[in-house]
Amino acid sequence: MLESAEPGAESGSSLLRELAHELRDALSPLASSADLARLRNFDAEASRQLAEKVERGLRRALAILDAFALGEQCENGTLQLATSRVPLGQIVASAREALGEPAGAARYRFVTAEPARVVLADPVWSARALAAVLQHAGARGAIGCLVEVRLGGTVTRPRVRVCGGIDPDNTPGEKWFVSWRAGEAGMSLRTARCLMRVQRGDLELVTGNRGEWELVMSFAGEGIQAEEPSRESPPARRAEAAGAEALAATTGETLLIVDDSREVRRAYGEALVALGYRVVEAADAEQALAVLDGGTADVALIDIHLPRMNGYRLAQAIRARVGAAIYLVMLSGMGLDAITRELAREAGFDDCLDKMSGPIALRELLAASKRNSLGNDEG
Repeated sequence: MLESAEPGAESGSSLLRELAHELRDALSPLASSADLARLRNFDAEASRQLAEKVERGLRRALAILDAFALGEQCENGTLQLATSRVPLGQIVASAREALGEPAGAARYRFVTAEPARVVLADPVWSARALAAVLQHAGARGAIGCLVEVRLGGTVTRPRVRVCGGIDPDNTPGEKWFVSWRAGEAGMSLRTARCLMRVQRGDLELVTGNRGEWELVMSFAGEGIQAEEPSRESPPARRAEAAGAEALAATTGETLLIVDDSREVRRAYGEALVALGYRVVEAADAEQALAVLDGGTADVALIDIHLPRMNGYRLAQAIRARVGAAIYLVMLSGMGLDAITRELAREAGFDDCLDKMSGPIALRELLAASKRNSLGNDEG
């Protein structure tokens, strides 16, 4: 018979200390790669390999930062959720898609014979949490043993049971819920449990004496009264396209970069020039407004953490001066959560870009916005 695992003591691990360890682990290989490139006089092949390793290291570091920031948001109660009534099967399907788990794959077996259940949950975050549970189960389960996923529970307490076999090197226990470290799904089990509890559900580990375990994810079901709408920000909504000319993302346009970091301006500027843009730089809001007074930019890429006047206020000032004649993109140094996107929309930004995404991603964002604008015009 399966019995609930004994709760472990509160983690003595420091989030900051663990984050530092994870980032060092992700970025330290870059120094060796750079040394190798120097030893080979930065020939074409060495330079290519260095660029690839730098990109992989930076993307891994970004994913680590996002996972830890998400964990902190869950634990301090600032993560914004959009709770609704949603079929449990829909959450399972989204989690499966997020993992890239095709039907008939050998690692998981999905059993869906249970009656359809409806749960009260944020479908996006719940799917991410379940994807984290599935990814963890697949990584920690016994080699060659299928991970079985069953939908069940009651109407008031629907459940997803993720069952696996014990790997001697990964004995299940509450230690699974101690670390903020996330796997490929971008969320730790610690964060997934916290997220479920915020939604009046839970994530529990149940073990047996015959070498089996279950991660049981429970939800608030139909019999639970939905909470009154809170003051939470709604899911991020992309602002309406202001005009085809301002939205154009073709080469030859003028793009204003506003960031107090010279290195950021230089890195983005050089790449954007290579992409065919004309680039103007400003280190703060005052310089940015002076640039706009002296001429017209098609796009402004604006950092939020500027000295004296922040990026939100600068966006409002630009809208007051030139209206919709310029396309404003918020450049964020942190993860783009729903609150940040909503603040950006209210300030007058047309879109948002993670600072780590890079100039090519900016070009793609602008091109997509132009296509959407043309589609709306034709309609």
